[in-house]
Order: sequence, then structure tokens, then C-alpha cells
Amino acid sequence: MPTSPLSRRQFNIASLSALGLSLVGLAGCGKKKSGTFNIGVLSPKTGPDAQVGVSCEQGARLAAHCLQESSLPIEMIYADTESGVDQGRTKAEKLISQGAHLLIGAHHSGITAAIAQVCEQRHVPLVINISASPKLTQQGYRYVFRNFPTTETLAHNGLGLMKDLFDQTQTQPKTAVILYINDTYGESMVQAMQAGIPKYQLPFTVIDSLSYDPRTQDLSAEITRVKAAKADLLIPISRLNDAILMIRECVKQRYQPMGIISPGSPGMYEKQFYSVLGEHSDFCMINTAWHNPTSPFCQKIIKTFYQLFPDSQFDLNVAFTFEAVWIAADAYRRAESSDPEALREALVTTHITERVVYGGPIAFDAQGQAKNIQSVGLQNVQGKPKIILPTALAETKPVFPVPKWQPS
Repeated sequence: MPTSPLSRRQFNIASLSALGLSLVGLAGCGKKKSGTFNIGVLSPKTGPDAQVGVSCEQGARLAAHCLQESSLPIEMIYADTESGVDQGRTKAEKLISQGAHLLIGAHHSGITAAIAQVCEQRHVPLVINISASPKLTQQGYRYVFRNFPTTETLAHNGLGLMKDLFDQTQTQPKTAVILYINDTYGESMVQAMQAGIPKYQLPFTVIDSLSYDPRTQDLSAEITRVKAAKADLLIPISRLNDAILMIRECVKQRYQPMGIISPGSPGMYEKQFYSVLGEHSDFCMINTAWHNPTSPFCQKIIKTFYQLFPDSQFDLNVAFTFEAVWIAADAYRRAESSDPEALREALVTTHITERVVYGGPIAFDAQGQAKNIQSVGLQNVQGKPKIILPTALAETKPVFPVPKWQPS
């Protein structure tokens, strides 16, 4: 979005003004506190999840910019998990040693689990921006809070949206194959789907389920098997790079399903997916947690984002990381302290009514799990993810069954 140039201070004041009442509590908290509140942000800026990590950090920087003219003395410290569990653990330790009072991270469930152990041992609150494995909030941790749905929630919401799609388009796919990554997230997502499919009385039968390493460079054998099964639906549980490989192989082998529908995994809604695949990225569907484009607050945040990052895409990674910083700032304001126990107690009672993500107020249950996040149905249209469900939020109508692949 083109804008006229602004000085840094002008931009910060404009950002705060645009956020209106949502910053009254944060900006109007009296005298500036002594010292600083240090927030450490962990994201995978190198390795296979690098593009996702860049988007996550943009979300944190967006929130930090929006808070700069408040009276909260917040400092952000950024670290790269390098898409690795050991590296994530080491970087978490380093951030805490550098004075981080609270950590945010880290997209990958396995890496986040390692960081959660560090935070629990060191009594440092962790606000999980993105990671869906249910175990993260089932360990009895006191310092771990997750503002992201579990795989069970994603799967059940995603299956419900599939049923809505079939009802709206009056279609009855008969067979499906699940193609999934064999990491912590992928395996827990498959389990949740298998438990949820009977509940929603979906018309299809899962005739095969194939796993693969998320770092693979070749999915030809898997797509050959899917094509041979003549499945009406391909249900992928992927990440970005392997999602690109999957579509390329589907096009190459001319596998023509009624649709490719993810129940909530990353990859197919991200900017690199569109830039690499071009028109072959269109018509893929993803049912997932997402921002609410009808919310005036969300609209203002998106406008500010494109002022900061005009060549990027506002997506799930940005939205949830923005909210994680917002949650941390709100807890610090109410705690009036960077003491870990005071922060933890403030996080327990979080209640933020105006938010970016689609759903009810930001709040946590007794396990530190977010309670009010809902999902939307997305379909890629001309290189962008568009909401197709629920109807109240829809930006376009669904196309299903999808058109056949066109030669490159």
C-alpha cells in the first residue's frame, strides 16, 4: 500500500491514534516505570521455516512500533531458532541470560516444547504465539500460556468447515487421502482428525494415510500413491516447503482431485507459496485460525502493517505474533512489575476484548490454553488467501470442485 513518508515519531503517534480505545489501557498508565520490560522473541529466521520466521518477527515488530509512544518501557530482543530444537533451547537460555523477562515463540511445536521446558525451569513466562501440539499446555506448566489453538481444536474446526463447504456447494466427495508430516505437529493433527471425522458425519472415507519427513526434497512416490488411489480429496498436513513440493508434483502427475483442503496446517496461505507456484497456488483451501477482516481494530492494524512492510503479506504468522506481544504488554501494565510471578498472575487473568484474530476475547483456561479462537475457511484466489467461510466473513464464494491443472 503506497503511503506518504512519515518520520518515525509521526508514524508511531499515527499508529497509536489509529488504534484508538485499544491503547487507552496501555498508553494511559501514568508515569513511566523504572527499568525496562524485556521481551524475547524466538522465531525460525533460517532453516526450512525461515520465511515463516520472518513473518512472525514482523508481527512482533509491528506490535513494538504500535507501543513505542506508550508509557511502557518495553525493549524487544530477537533470536533465531534456526528451525532446530537444540538451537531453540540454547537461544531461549541466552535470551533469559540477557535479561528477558518474558519469552514469545516459536512456531514449531517441537522447538516450542524445548523452550517451554527452559522457561518452566527458569520461572520465566512463555507466551506461545504459534504451536499447536496439545502437550504444550498439558504438562502442568505454571509459566506457559498459548494464544493459539491446539491441533484438536484446529482439526475439529477444520472438519466442521469442510462439512459447511460440501453443504454450500452441494457436493459429496467419497474418498480422501491424508498426506502429513511426521513431526510432533503432524502426528497430533492426524490423531485429532481421525477422532473428529465420525463426529461430523462427513461424506468421505479416508482410504489411505501417508507420512513423510518435513525436510524431504521429493514427494513423487507419495503423490503417485495418492493418484493411484483415485482419491476425491487430498488432505495435506504440511509446512511451507513441502507444500510447494506437493503441489508441483500434483501438477506434474496430473492428479486432479475435487479439491486440496488442509484442516489447519501452515504452508498454503503464505506469500512464498504464491510467488513460487504462481497460478498453480490457486484454489487450494485451508481451514485455520485467521485474522478478522471485519474488525475495525484489525483493519487499523493491517493498515499499519503495510506502512511498515509494504512488500509483505499480513497473515496468521503476523497476527498471532502481534497478539502475543500485545498480551505481554497488557500483563506487564497490570502487574506493574517485571517480576516473573507477578507477570504469571497477570497472564492468568488476561481478558482483552479487542483483538486481531477471529474469535472471542483473549483469555486462558486453567492450563494456560487460549479459549476463544475460531477458524475460517480460506481459498487461494489469484495469489491471495480469501475467506470463503463462515458466510458472515466471506470475501468470495468457494470454488469446489476446483478447476483442473493448466500446463505451465
